[in-house]
Amino acid sequence: MSVDELRAGLARIAETVVPGPDPYERLMRHARRRCRRRFAGLGAAVAAVLVAALAGPAALTAADLRPRVDDSRIGHGHRIDSTWSRRLIDSPTRGSLAGDQAFVAKVARLFDRRRAEVLMADDLPTVKVLYADESAGFRQVVLVYHSATAAALVSREGPVGASPDRLLRGDGLSNAPVDPFNLLSAASGTPGAQRQWLLGLAPAGCRVSLGRTAHPDDLGLRRQWQAVPTDGYVLVDQASTDGWWRVECDGQVRQEGPMWFAETDGPANDGAYPDDGRWASSAEPPNPTVARQAGRMYAALARQSGLVDAARPVIRWSGRLDTAGGAAVLLAAPGKGPLLLQAGDSGAAPLAALATTRDPAPTEPAAPAGPLRSPLVATGYAPADDLLAVRVPASDGDRAVLTDQLFVVPGEGVSRIEAVADGKVRASAAVTGGAALLTLPVGSPVLLRGLDREGVVRSSGPLHEPATGERIFNEPLVSNW
Repeated sequence: MSVDELRAGLARIAETVVPGPDPYERLMRHARRRCRRRFAGLGAAVAAVLVAALAGPAALTAADLRPRVDDSRIGHGHRIDSTWSRRLIDSPTRGSLAGDQAFVAKVARLFDRRRAEVLMADDLPTVKVLYADESAGFRQVVLVYHSATAAALVSREGPVGASPDRLLRGDGLSNAPVDPFNLLSAASGTPGAQRQWLLGLAPAGCRVSLGRTAHPDDLGLRRQWQAVPTDGYVLVDQASTDGWWRVECDGQVRQEGPMWFAETDGPANDGAYPDDGRWASSAEPPNPTVARQAGRMYAALARQSGLVDAARPVIRWSGRLDTAGGAAVLLAAPGKGPLLLQAGDSGAAPLAALATTRDPAPTEPAAPAGPLRSPLVATGYAPADDLLAVRVPASDGDRAVLTDQLFVVPGEGVSRIEAVADGKVRASAAVTGGAALLTLPVGSPVLLRGLDREGVVRSSGPLHEPATGERIFNEPLVSNW
């Protein structure tokens, strides 16, 4: 499962000049996590959630009278390209109904015999139930249709006690790829009283852990993990999906990243506008559009990371990174913690950089670019309370990347920044307009120092950042299947 295959719903940042795709759609397209879901049902509306490859399911109705709408073509599956996908296919049925062998067998036979109703072709001859459960107040089944070389997932849900025939006519997905770790969405309840659920399904024998909260410390975000008691899967209420999850198989971490993605859409007075806490005066005040966009992204990322008591960020710097980049703003926690730099004031949805040019580009096609140039966003983690450092983002074709330019904002009284390693100054730059720009390769293990005009060190802190791979607030995303 990969992050850049997550597709956002129709959430958007409020008060932009021209509406654009949700910023997280473009952010998470560069950190692959596959999560597929399709609306099924008359009059379904796309849920306003960030980076959901689930265009959330239609509500279950008491009478089940709404026709299922799905204009997909008959599915022939997807090539099995991973031994871990094969291991998932070979896993036993799991879930609270796994022990009901008669029910499981009847589901498999019915979905095989009437496969056209779930839009699956005959060239995937074997049908197997991977998951059958009703522990959360609704009934859900996940099946795999496969041959020796190709496979596809099908899911359906219905009310507790739903017969196999009722499930066949329920909402769900068809012809989804069988990834080593799959995210599947479901809904329970009637309109006006719905609950959304998220199922994470990995091969049997793997261990899924939840890291719902994170705490800032000297080196970065510190997260505590708690293993779930189920075998290779977890079902969570989507309303309580702050934090990350981790999948370990055969003693190795195979998957690690955000469980779900918070909303940024909301009213103009939603409290996301950051306070002005600039350490140095600037000739250019913060651009309101940039500050509001950056504030909402910061708040959403903090929620999805599960940051405990995350305070509203403050503006530590505003200005322009270069003559062509437009207005920019740097947000930071009041103390040491996550940073977010946004550059560009077109009003279009921001494009966030998660990795460097040295990392592979995403294989998924980019969303069509809008008429305006997208602002760019990068995240980082402060080396010290009074010394902030974050990578400058840049465009690389249709994606944003982290560059070897390190943007440093010190506290008052600092006139020069140095990056020191092994007793030698590896890079240095003067502080101009409250900030300095150093040329330093990503991942350099250096100590940053802020010096005053007399050469006295006024602030310092180590720069901790991954050299490669995707990250949010310097917390690495893992996909190691």
